[in-house]
Amino acid sequence: MLQIALKELRTGHVLAKSIYRDTGEIMLSAGYRMTSDVSVKLKDIGIDKIWVQEEGLEDLEKEDLVSEVIINQCVLLLRKTVLEFRAKVGFVQGNTEEQPPSPEQILSKPEELKEAFKITAFKKVAADIYQELKKSDPSLLHIMGSRSLGNFYQQQSVDCAVVAALLAKRYNYTPDEIEDMIFAVLLMDIGYMLLPDHLLNPLAKLSLEELELRKKHTDYGFDLLRICNVSLICANVALQHHERQDGGGYPRKLTGNNKPPIRVTGPAAKGTINRYAEIAAVALDYISLIAPPPGVMAQTPIGSIKFLVRLSFAKLNSSIVDILLSMIPVYSSGDRIMVTSSENDELTGYVGIVMRSNSKEQNRPAIVLIYNKVGERIPPMQLNLWERKDVEVREAKIGEGTVAEETEPESTDATNAADPVSS
Repeated sequence: MLQIALKELRTGHVLAKSIYRDTGEIMLSAGYRMTSDVSVKLKDIGIDKIWVQEEGLEDLEKEDLVSEVIINQCVLLLRKTVLEFRAKVGFVQGNTEEQPPSPEQILSKPEELKEAFKITAFKKVAADIYQELKKSDPSLLHIMGSRSLGNFYQQQSVDCAVVAALLAKRYNYTPDEIEDMIFAVLLMDIGYMLLPDHLLNPLAKLSLEELELRKKHTDYGFDLLRICNVSLICANVALQHHERQDGGGYPRKLTGNNKPPIRVTGPAAKGTINRYAEIAAVALDYISLIAPPPGVMAQTPIGSIKFLVRLSFAKLNSSIVDILLSMIPVYSSGDRIMVTSSENDELTGYVGIVMRSNSKEQNRPAIVLIYNKVGERIPPMQLNLWERKDVEVREAKIGEGTVAEETEPESTDATNAADPVSS
């Protein structure tokens, strides 16, 4: 199994993972043999990477924390719930002539709002994710990070919830607190539901006025959740997940003290950030880096670590960042790697795939080499890097080092494209 970019897709490639439409139906099933026109159809629905079968990679170990089936079910349920809510409050799909209601108009009708918003769907997804995470006790955080534009925010919220849950577990939160944490993070961007369609495209070029309106999703989310009787601590995650330790965030300019986000006796100090929100902020910034919208280049694990270190202390709680950094795998199964040095330079420049990670020595995973230094396909060559100490590798971009290599499109900062951390 190998993840490739659409530019690498060739007639005859066989799908290793099914591809779903935004509405949940299978578009292409695993085992489908690709034809020449498929890449255009995939690009149209906002998919830029797919998994294909590859000789020698049959034994690649899946390290997903939550199964692909459960993730897809959760994403689709959340999408269905959001679309139904927006239809009930007056957002008419495809109608560009009718003026949509303003967030303030929607929030001014609390009884109608409670009837339209099915909070039980989010509770079900939180419970499903929690049950999946209970099945394992991972030492490393493995997130696949695939995206389609139609379900971008739902996919992002599920990934963020997984990261936040594992961080909460590291801080010895109780089972009830962990499930509450998942529930809160799934709802943290719910304020976007009250905004018009053109503000919801993560790749849209927005004016300063439109960016300011987008920022109000924190206030709108808080108001919506309180109207629907969601607990104050969960509603505060929606309100505060863009607050920063130095007081430079929004909407309330709250501050943090970079201490572990543990429960304290008595109320939290006035003007400080909710402990759940501090965890949510770290999870969101990490996911925004490694899984940006389609068409935006994702950060490598090393790149994401460097970025999070820069944000630590002034922007993000340094205690939470430190815990997260200990969980980010340098290499996960399916990652592409390039050999940078080897004995007598025999393998230098060869490109391959990580077969399984190594939690004890993260920079020395099990790999299989499949391209030589001039980009030609070779018989699979398996190596255990904890045995081959002469071999050093780095993460390779999709397409790098192969005959199919092309110039990467110019990209924007992953974090700015999805959900800005700079403000």
